Amino acid sequence: MSTWVPLSVRRGVRPPSGMEEGIPAYLVPSLDRWAEGIFGYRSPKGMDEPLIISAALAVRVAVTGRQAVEKMQHLLHVCRQNEDYYLDLLDYLLRCSTRGKGWWQSLEESLSLGGSAWMATREQGLQRRVDPTAQESFTSATSPGDLASEELKHAWDRAFSRDPDASDAWDHAIKAVEAVLIPVIVPKQEKAQLGHVVGSLKSQAERWTFVLPGTAMDNSIQPVLEILKILWPNPDRHANQGRRKPTLAEAQAAVHLAVTVVQWARADAIQLR
Repeated sequence: MSTWVPLSVRRGVRPPSGMEEGIPAYLVPSLDRWAEGIFGYRSPKGMDEPLIISAALAVRVAVTGRQAVEKMQHLLHVCRQNEDYYLDLLDYLLRCSTRGKGWWQSLEESLSLGGSAWMATREQGLQRRVDPTAQESFTSATSPGDLASEELKHAWDRAFSRDPDASDAWDHAIKAVEAVLIPVIVPKQEKAQLGHVVGSLKSQAERWTFVLPGTAMDNSIQPVLEILKILWPNPDRHANQGRRKPTLAEAQAAVHLAVTVVQWARADAIQLR
């Protein structure tokens, strides 16, 4: 369903629609219904008034009404007048609701079908929609319960959330790569960082092999080394005049690279000869 293209677009009657950064009117009814469900409206267990109040505080809306349903209706009414408020509300509910498994999927179906630039995730709230293949790679790379996965999740959140931080995203991308490569490349190095990994691979390149043969068919580690040199260091960490805050596009690219390197390391694509 998410890949459906309107017949009028397929026929060339109208141009393809771009991704919606906000909340167009046609999305509001389905988003209202989802939010009402999270708040417990129409539930035999009753409404979750503490969640309504905490959500209103998070979005900075002064709700009125004596009953929980009145507070909810006022909150949604205010959010409908400001799409940024509504996006904040959805993000908060995704991150803070304690609903069971799969409760977020109906929201994602609505956002996807409605052409939203934002996607609903189970753990990280609203995230900027990316290419499905890249999303699948991230999901796969963060499936193990280890430090690299946690760092990748932080990096992805800071790169693609509604409150991005390019420098922090890049830092966590580096830490994710460090988590998988330091034990392999420089396991005895005290206080090792990615710079030590880069230095070791550069000075002892002949000791290492990469799974891809390359144009010379020698399985050189050089392609991996070049990627690591691009990742390290974050330009915001230079102790010289070249220090600057990275752009969000740069940080997002660094996170995608980190996902790839983590997957390579876990698949033993980098080995001693």
